Amino acid sequence: MAKQVPHFWFMTIQTPNGAGYRINSYQGVLTPEPGTTRLSLFNEVREEIDRRDPLAIGGAVIAFDVQPNNL
Repeated sequence: MAKQVPHFWFMTIQTPNGAGYRINSYQGVLTPEPGTTRLSLFNEVREEIDRRDPLAIGGAVIAFDVQPNNL
């Protein structure tokens, strides 16, 4: 099995607020475990954002990407 490499990810979440909508983008780098799928990584990232920023809970993900961090 190939060695896992660090991946850069970003996610943008829109949540309603009293003035309309709040749109925040989040990013980070992680090294997925062997066998990780895009869906499981999406869910892991979303859970981490909700822990970091409770105002994001229940918001709509409007953008998400994950790519190997090496150029």
